Amino acid sequence: MQAVLALSVLWGLFLGLLPGAARAQDQADREPGLQQGPEGAGCRISKNAHRLALTQRHEFNGIRVFYALDGPHALYTGVDLNGNGVPDMVEDAALHLDTVRRIYLANGFRDPLRSPRFRQAETIDIDLLNFDAYSPGVADKRGLSFSAVIRYPDSRARADRCTLSIAINAALAGNHERVKDYLIPHELFHLFQYGHAMFRASWYLEGMAKWAEWVTLAENRRNPTLWSTPLPATPAELRARVFANPNLYDVRHFWNRLAELAKAGEPPMALPGELRARRFADGTPVVRDEIWRGHALMLRILQALGEETEAVARERGLPPYQWPDADQRDPAHNPRMMRVVQRAVAAAGVRNNDELSRFLAIDPAAAN
Repeated sequence: MQAVLALSVLWGLFLGLLPGAARAQDQADREPGLQQGPEGAGCRISKNAHRLALTQRHEFNGIRVFYALDGPHALYTGVDLNGNGVPDMVEDAALHLDTVRRIYLANGFRDPLRSPRFRQAETIDIDLLNFDAYSPGVADKRGLSFSAVIRYPDSRARADRCTLSIAINAALAGNHERVKDYLIPHELFHLFQYGHAMFRASWYLEGMAKWAEWVTLAENRRNPTLWSTPLPATPAELRARVFANPNLYDVRHFWNRLAELAKAGEPPMALPGELRARRFADGTPVVRDEIWRGHALMLRILQALGEETEAVARERGLPPYQWPDADQRDPAHNPRMMRVVQRAVAAAGVRNNDELSRFLAIDPAAAN
């Protein structure tokens, strides 16, 4: 999941893929076979041959997983420990997404299916695709997420329903293990981000989604710098480490540090009781612990970015949910987005110290 390359055929919101420029991150309207029109313009028809090749369906609590047992999109592993005829990778993906979605909702995050932007979407789907066949430029990537609401009338398995989707690389060895740890929380969180705001700055999309991965992972001290790297203290540091950081993964340190500073003053993570007993097919707990530091602050930031989205749309005369790609990615948004973060941190009552004071004193415009 690193963010993005500018591939002309890939439309994918690669919201978790390559380090590098975020040019093709949200180009859902560029998928071959997709009815053309502005992103956000209702539920659009797709005849994409790769999606239509996924003829197998597994459904769990309304989460649908589409996959293939043979052909170019066949799963790299068909392990089926419980012998029910459904590959474990498929069952585990659906179980994990349903679990993470319910935790996000229990902690106040707005369901993408309840967002005005995606009001026509009926379900969230997972497509298990061989990325090398689907779009060779992302063959080594693990997951993608998409912001277009799409239906596939030529697919009997999909029942012509309007859906949001994420895609998991079905051919990449080891991806079943990633489905059970960070991959599903990361890609699903992008759908929540899309449902809150129109901004597509990679430092926000990728960095915050890296933070969200910890929702079901166990806290650990394998890498203390995940939580202890100080916040930027000057405009130059803010630019180098956040706005213009060439390694999108590295921006997680910024978001993780905010979460670490905020944890003392926030309520515990809300966890529906029945989720505690959930297990993947191999017996591994789906929820590894009940710590998700920073969730209340991140919710506050997302909600405020939604309000800022509305303000920008009014100022620029843009349709609320059909911004041109250039407007979504305009770096001119960086200062106002960071001011949203600074205001949210101050309003959240995060305990102040010299580190936080220096960060809050930065004028983001001087860093852009």
